[in-house]
Amino acid sequence: MESFWLCDDCMFAAAYEDYSTLSLYYTMDEIEKRITGLHHGLVQLMPISADFDPETGNGIRTFSPLPCEGCDSHLHGQRHRFTRL
Repeated sequence: MESFWLCDDCMFAAAYEDYSTLSLYYTMDEIEKRITGLHHGLVQLMPISADFDPETGNGIRTFSPLPCEGCDSHLHGQRHRFTRL
């Protein structure tokens, strides 16, 4: 199975269709652009399913310098594993 590592923004968008955390970091104009970028990147990967366990930490990299495979963000941070169905 093919796996992908997604940033927190993509994880919330893919798993929960939740974009509310974007308002913590971006202006209203930037939020619209960010949502468009997230959606475009995730559509390219679909269909995917979450493949991480928050209780055990399996499938979660707490800090990764690698870019997000969904939105191509190069910001370092947490990554969550998703698998193509």
